[in-house]
Amino acid sequence: MDTLETKTADTILQQPVEVEIGGKTYSVAPPSTATLILVSAAVSKLPKTRLDAENIATESLYIAKDCEALGEIVAILILGAKGLKGSEKKFFGLKTVETDPKSILAKEILTELTPRQLSDMLGKLLAGMDLAFFFATTNSLIEINLLRKTRETETTASGR
Repeated sequence: MDTLETKTADTILQQPVEVEIGGKTYSVAPPSTATLILVSAAVSKLPKTRLDAENIATESLYIAKDCEALGEIVAILILGAKGLKGSEKKFFGLKTVETDPKSILAKEILTELTPRQLSDMLGKLLAGMDLAFFFATTNSLIEINLLRKTRETETTASGR
């Protein structure tokens, strides 16, 4: 069991985190910017709904069918942008099959992990990310873009 000091040092030094899925251990490196972009795209696939905490079971079951993206999000965080590239496999020199590591791992995540394990793993992976810096950088760039003077257009009366 790691101490609080060890966990803090690992987070600051951005040490790889180890996670286990279906008996296989993955070493998860700190995410690159490309990985964060891919995670953002996967997050956008989640349902855009506000859940009613009073009816948590009903609400959760209602949106569960739309939450396959959770497996994809965790798979992207584990594999990183570089690890998503598929490979070709030949069977007896004849048939070529393209593999998709993200889809394979996402399916394994959704079938092997309980909802609590999935939530804990996602929390563990997100905790080691330097999201505050990424947010501050992107937010300041968005502000610059919003403050940029827009091109003015001149209107003329019809027929002139």
